[in-house]
Amino acid sequence: MSDITPITTGATGIKPVPSFNLPIVLGAETIKRGLLNVRPRYMDKVELLKFKSSQDSFMAPVSTPTVTSGDYSITNRQIVLGDMQFYRTYNPLRDFEGQYDFLWAQGQLTSATLSPLVKKAVLDTSATAIGANIEKLIWEGDTASATASLNRTDGFLKLFGADSDGDLNTVAFGGALTAANIITKMEAMLAAMPSAVLETENIKFVVSYKDSFKYYEALRDATITKGINIMDGGVPRLAGIPIVSCGIPENKMILGRCDNSNDSNLQAATWMDQDRGVLIDRLQANSEDFFIKATIKFGVQYVNGSELVFGS
Repeated sequence: MSDITPITTGATGIKPVPSFNLPIVLGAETIKRGLLNVRPRYMDKVELLKFKSSQDSFMAPVSTPTVTSGDYSITNRQIVLGDMQFYRTYNPLRDFEGQYDFLWAQGQLTSATLSPLVKKAVLDTSATAIGANIEKLIWEGDTASATASLNRTDGFLKLFGADSDGDLNTVAFGGALTAANIITKMEAMLAAMPSAVLETENIKFVVSYKDSFKYYEALRDATITKGINIMDGGVPRLAGIPIVSCGIPENKMILGRCDNSNDSNLQAATWMDQDRGVLIDRLQANSEDFFIKATIKFGVQYVNGSELVFGS
């Protein structure tokens, strides 16, 4: 059965515009906006090793020490990669027999392929659909979910909730974020962040698309129609800290080092970045049917909860 549903054209005197209007879909914006370091060529699990020295370790000097002052520790966190697949089929010949002529299959009947216009639309919409699902998995993935598109791996929200090391800094918003309270909540997150991180790390606020506009609204004076209501180009900031929006759900926010370097607090792993691409091929040599397929391994993990603030 084909996964391309054609429209019914049986109308006389209609001349369509020979192009498709494709929907606007946000893809894997967390990756595209450089908030997450993606490590390629991992197949199953990735060990993130942490080496720490205890603090406040001075003691009174003695000529021959017999006790130590503090210690070192090696701990780990794991990225567990989930398997996921995108798969659809179509028949370039039968699906478009009753369609406008510019949508008809190309080539001989025994080797028909999609028209260039349809093939481009298939590739573009498939790629954005895959990117959008990965973005949801990054934040809302839950292996216990009953939703097949979300239970392929655990996302950051579930990992934050588990707080397996017991050191994640958290701020309770106590309700929905609004233009009236968002700055106060962000200031509370700043207060919860250790001074050493504020002073030495290149940190960011990571917010949802809608919450970023609540921040803009908080800065706006509704009685002024020019000047400060016209934002300068670039990245918005609070106390000099960049605010970047992505697919994190509304009314959730994080503060920390979130970039695409090995030192980022947000890490991901995949087998190959190119796996997010789409393969189109004939089902078998004697078949008219084609398939659209992408098979992906992907997982996420945060590194140091003590250097991250999660607000919800």
